[in-house]
Amino acid sequence: METATRNEGKNQAKMAKPSGATVIIWRDLAQEGYTYAEIARKYPDFTVNQIRHYCLGNTGSRLPGPIQKSGRWQGSNVWLRGEKSPHAAMNTAQALEVLEDWDEEKGRWKHSAAHWAKTLGVSPSAIQQLRRGDTWRHLKHPNQRNNREKKG
Repeated sequence: METATRNEGKNQAKMAKPSGATVIIWRDLAQEGYTYAEIARKYPDFTVNQIRHYCLGNTGSRLPGPIQKSGRWQGSNVWLRGEKSPHAAMNTAQALEVLEDWDEEKGRWKHSAAHWAKTLGVSPSAIQQLRRGDTWRHLKHPNQRNNREKKG
C-alpha cells in the first residue's frame, strides 16, 4: 500500500491544473513552433500530454490564445527524431554502432539483439525495431532491413 500511495502522490504532482495565463503562454509557444516536449521541459510540473491537450483546445477550450491544429507535424515530427525524442532509449552513436554490426558475407548480424540490449541498457525489442527500420528510420542506414530489402 505504501508504494501505491507514493506513486499516486507523484502522479498527482504531475497532474496539477495549469493557470489560464500558463495555458496562454503554452499556446503562444506552440504557435511559434515549439514542440510540446520542449514546452514541457520549460514547465516540468506538467506532462507533455497535458500541454498538448491544452494547446489543441481539448481542455480549456474557452481560454484565449491560438488553438493548434491536430496533426500539425503531418505524421512525422522532425524535431523529435532519434535522440531528441523524449522516448529515446539510446543516442545516435549507439544506434549507428548497432547498425554497423551487420556481417555482409554471412548475411546476418554479428551479435544478437539481446547482446546489444544488455550492452546499451535497452530492451531487445528496441534493438530489433532499430534493425528493422521501424525506429530511427531517418538515419536511412543501409543495414536496416527495410533498406536492405530495397537494395536487393
